[in-house]
Amino acid sequence: MMAGRRMSALTLPIDGYASSEFRAFTSRTPLFSVAAGRVLVTLTLPERLHAEDVEFARNLAEQAAAYAAEVERMYRSASGRLGKGRAA
Repeated sequence: MMAGRRMSALTLPIDGYASSEFRAFTSRTPLFSVAAGRVLVTLTLPERLHAEDVEFARNLAEQAAAYAAEVERMYRSASGRLGKGRAA
């Protein structure tokens, strides 16, 4: 994120009903969407791509992978604690 610049912020609570979707097209740039509740956020790109667009897409993939790894780590950690509490 850019420091010192005004921007809008959207917090999107995710639950078991949330979804994400990648859509590729033959004649236009791809779309990536996240849906949660009654909100759909779709990332779009200009029709004429530049190196910065590729850099953004790669960074998005890296950050999403890090997010998934952290969610998995936290889930395993919580599952382990829950399992230990059930043993008698």
